[in-house]
Amino acid sequence: MTIRSILRPHFANPFKLTRMVPYLPQFIRLFYRLMNDARVSFFTKLVPVLGLIILISPPMLEQDFIPFLGELDSVLVVYFTLKIFIWLCPPEVVREHVARIGRNS
Repeated sequence: MTIRSILRPHFANPFKLTRMVPYLPQFIRLFYRLMNDARVSFFTKLVPVLGLIILISPPMLEQDFIPFLGELDSVLVVYFTLKIFIWLCPPEVVREHVARIGRNS
């Protein structure tokens, strides 16, 4: 499995998250590069911000006290927020940054 297969524009099964863990440093680099790229629209860059707002909103904070449900829904919000963000980014920009990250690692 490569980082390219993780970043396909479809919504993967959230339980594949464990296969993504080894690629987390590259994924963070990709996210950082896309957030700083001028070719990615402002509205696309709002998606992670909105995901963060959802995470710190009072109903989400209240659910964190429920032992298993609190952590699971937070992980799913982060996963789907970042997946939607990358899906909305221009594909050629994502491919360019993935290729650069792949050459550097």
